[in-house]
Amino acid sequence: MSPYLAPFRVSEAAETLYRRILRSSRSDVATHAAELGWTLEEVTTALQSLIAIRLVRETTDHQVVVEHPRAALERLIDSEEARLDSRRRELSEARNAIAQFAADHRVGQSGSTATRRPAWEEVSAQLAPSLVEHTIRITSGVIRTSVVRVDVGPGLDDDTYRTAQAAVAAGREQRALYPLSALEDPASQRWMRGWSDVGEQQRVTDSPPSEFAVFGDEVVLAVASWHDPTSDFVVIRDEMLVSAFTTMFDLAWSVALPVPDASVETDADRRLLTLLAGGLKDEAIARYLGWGVRTVRRRVANLMADLGADTRFQLGVAAQRRGLIGAARGGVGPGAPNG
Repeated sequence: MSPYLAPFRVSEAAETLYRRILRSSRSDVATHAAELGWTLEEVTTALQSLIAIRLVRETTDHQVVVEHPRAALERLIDSEEARLDSRRRELSEARNAIAQFAADHRVGQSGSTATRRPAWEEVSAQLAPSLVEHTIRITSGVIRTSVVRVDVGPGLDDDTYRTAQAAVAAGREQRALYPLSALEDPASQRWMRGWSDVGEQQRVTDSPPSEFAVFGDEVVLAVASWHDPTSDFVVIRDEMLVSAFTTMFDLAWSVALPVPDASVETDADRRLLTLLAGGLKDEAIARYLGWGVRTVRRRVANLMADLGADTRFQLGVAAQRRGLIGAARGGVGPGAPNG
């Protein structure tokens, strides 16, 4: 028989007794000892460990009473998971300190007395979720997230997801840049809607800078291999580097597109002309508008014919002169308000 209760420091003998108690009517310690063929001392020792974690209790008349196992074991598991989460956070912080200790060691080896905090600290992908959760709690200000892929990353961890959503729902501002390709994937669309519903501001771009998050003006968590969301991470607290990541995000945000709103009626030709003026390629326009690439090219050709343009550059000039490029209803231009 596998010792299923071993994670709770319950011995195999105590688990055997627990199963015996579950299958029996209310009995005293002596009865259980006789049924198991154990000495009274053996049963008493095993019983004490079960009583200690509140799986059973002994009444004043020495009867052994058992709580329903579902409630009792779920309580134990919840408590153990909370303990493990706390331990993971402690280990994450300890791992983050390795770079600092290594820097101290280098100073010692060089004979210098000056100390300098390392610009970044490496964190494994396994520890990243607990670090994100911890960072959300200890920082303030806008959270900026640049997402290369929706289906990977520390944000998928259940506890991290709940903590982050609670922070945004409570009023913390969060801006997220998503790839245009996310608009073609139903799972990615559901993810984005879930965040939009709690107040996340969202825009899309053909190619987000990389996978990273900036927490206020204090911390950056970024993938260690640029643009590879499956890699490990680095934590950056250097003020200059945090400022650089913030500026990079804000520049990408300023030219990104708001998430299309199917409920808003917007003139299709104006939207197409505005996206062309923004420098998007046909493939990116097709993703954004939910069209095929051939449809985009056909409609561009029709507009060129209608406006008497021989090239796309001439099309842009003609459309600008006629006031067809800019703030169309629903806002599709770069930097347009995000509903």
